[in-house]
Amino acid sequence: MIKYTITHLLVLSLLLFTGLFFTDTTFADNNEAQYEQHYTVKELKASGKIDSLENILMKLSGYNIKRLLEIELKQDISTSGRQFFIYEIEYLNHTGIVLEIMVDALTAEVLSIEKEY
Repeated sequence: MIKYTITHLLVLSLLLFTGLFFTDTTFADNNEAQYEQHYTVKELKASGKIDSLENILMKLSGYNIKRLLEIELKQDISTSGRQFFIYEIEYLNHTGIVLEIMVDALTAEVLSIEKEY
């Protein structure tokens, strides 16, 4: 039989409590951040600052996208001071090469393509 002192039990309880507390908090923070990001994308689309990802991907059909790996939406500022958004799309093509394509999120203009690995 294992004997626990009161100190052991208090430490164990404290570790268990803090672990559950911080895990729940982190989970809540992540959900809130995802909600805010989703809401922001909806606002950008509704205001005409970006096109839907679905439309962008349809316009990129000639780039042989087999599987999407990662998509990021980033804000940039042009040399003239105009704010615009860029989709960074990492994908696997039909020949097994991983590429990252940078696309204007409103016009679907391809800004650059890079071979990742």
